[in-house]
Amino acid sequence: MPTLHYNKQLFIAGLIFTLHNTEEAFGFRQFRYPEGILNHITAAGGMTTAIILITIIAWIAIVWISAQKHTGPKRFLLTTLTIAFLFNAFIPHILGMIYVGGYFPAVVTAIILYLPYVYWILPKLYNEFETRKSFFKTAAQGICLALFLVFLTQTAGYLINHL
Repeated sequence: MPTLHYNKQLFIAGLIFTLHNTEEAFGFRQFRYPEGILNHITAAGGMTTAIILITIIAWIAIVWISAQKHTGPKRFLLTTLTIAFLFNAFIPHILGMIYVGGYFPAVVTAIILYLPYVYWILPKLYNEFETRKSFFKTAAQGICLALFLVFLTQTAGYLINHL
């Protein structure tokens, strides 16, 4: 029997994700890249569109999965979000802050929201799986899905802003 209340945790993760993405959207509008970086990063308008799209996709998934009766899909989505939060806090936010030597968009919420939430929930999630292998398999599948969605939304954001 699960010890986590998945629907509640999915809602909390959704709120954290939304707050982070809000800081990111506003941050990218105000941020000035060091010379040479802009050529490798999507322009602010494209980033904002991509951020809005990925946030909407996440909330659709949270609402849809929360309505399911089985805990498997809920555990998968919560694990995916948690692992994505962990990786996203470091790449690009904390590493970006170190690289530019100051504020990087959404580094504040990555540090004060993502990292404490991951630190608190990841051990609980890990214990929800029957084996270590099943946890890491789910985490790997989740991160692949998250990376695919980031690529998809970045591409959509670029197309929307350039067509």
